Amino acid sequence: MKKIINKPIAETFGWLHAGGTAVDLPEEPEKIRYVLAPGETRTVVLEDSVPYTEIRAELSEGASLHFIEVKSPDGPEKTYADIHAVCGKDAHFCWTRLLFDGRETCDNCSAELAGEGSSFTADIGYRLSSDHIYDVNCEAIHTGKRTESRILSSGVLADEADKLLRGTIDFRNGCAGAVGSESEEVLLLSENIRNRSVPVILCDEEDVVGNHGASIGRPDEELLYYMESRGLSEEEAVELLAAAKLAAVVNRIPDEKIREEIREKYL
Repeated sequence: MKKIINKPIAETFGWLHAGGTAVDLPEEPEKIRYVLAPGETRTVVLEDSVPYTEIRAELSEGASLHFIEVKSPDGPEKTYADIHAVCGKDAHFCWTRLLFDGRETCDNCSAELAGEGSSFTADIGYRLSSDHIYDVNCEAIHTGKRTESRILSSGVLADEADKLLRGTIDFRNGCAGAVGSESEEVLLLSENIRNRSVPVILCDEEDVVGNHGASIGRPDEELLYYMESRGLSEEEAVELLAAAKLAAVVNRIPDEKIREEIREKYL
């Protein structure tokens, strides 16, 4: 089934080719649904095991869901995950996405912050090499008052890897007091990679704060020189810098047991 996925809320410049991606998908996705009761806290770890997954989450007042998604080298060559979460009052949804082997991966994650004081965090870490592709669309939709969102991305691109990140913070009418931020760090290890970053902040409410920052480039020459002066080869220094990008995302996972399991298996 041919389908256009990862279409952002707002149109982008045509030359970016970021308005959506056409892919072949199975007719029926594997469907997963989470419904959290008031005050319930849950952490879920899911390794990519099927080509097409549809995930829906409903978080009642004060509930918290941490959804950790990992790209496994043993999983399908091509995967697409479509994630939608709706947060009630003071609820929190966190999506941690880890790609240790990108191959061809597409993600769509959309969080609607409907309840007052609700929040959303997206924490994306990836390391792509060869001709791997990562295509992601992440949206924080603020409709409730005093809501908060953070979209964080940290990754490494080498060889002929191709990454497209669309990050949208949408402040809708009535979300007074809302705060949203986007932050991205990309380490470039080749002249042949393709990196596209499309941060968008939409605003239909006056009393809001939106921020975006990005650091994209090759390894710092002075830092490499310092590391080499301490006995590391250039290749070893670059490897440490690259590993640190993913390790930083793993370290932000609150559950110590899950952190250790991911480190032992992938890092």
